[in-house]
Amino acid sequence: MFGGLFDPLHIGHLIVSQWIREEFGLDRIIFVPAFNPPHKNRYSSYQHRYEMTRQAIKNNKIFLISDIEKNIQGKTYTFEVIRALKKSINNLHPKIYLIIGADQWQEIKHWKNPEIIFNESRVIVLPRPGYKIKKIKPFFDKILISNAPLIDISSTIIREKMKKGLSIDYLVVPEVLAYIKKNKLYI
Repeated sequence: MFGGLFDPLHIGHLIVSQWIREEFGLDRIIFVPAFNPPHKNRYSSYQHRYEMTRQAIKNNKIFLISDIEKNIQGKTYTFEVIRALKKSINNLHPKIYLIIGADQWQEIKHWKNPEIIFNESRVIVLPRPGYKIKKIKPFFDKILISNAPLIDISSTIIREKMKKGLSIDYLVVPEVLAYIKKNKLYI
């Protein structure tokens, strides 16, 4: 499970997802666009973010998308999303892996019910430029650390470039670029 705002999903997300899938021998990567995240309050509509994510992954049969967060009332917390996702697949896959960035890892103690996250899933921490993967207790011994390459692309940079009228070619897949332009996002 790879959750996030995906506002928009960019080439860095795709590269590290493929890397992690191969590195840890995962069957698939399920992208879960956030519906009502507790840590953010300004973002594009869920429909736009969902569709951009769907467009970005549609040509990769091992990448799936889930709208599971849309069915959760109130703020969408990761532990609830994991439980809902497990229930939706009828626990056919008892092992759910949660992919988070090193930036999110630094905040893990402030997440709602982090102990449930670690009981319900294996957590893979993805390196991010400018963030160290600290030995946060009591969870550090339970994480898997990815060796994925550091890719310094962010959705924030993409949105800022669009506002300035600059090119985002090669930062997003062509289908996402076309969607952004068609819907006049980030201008």
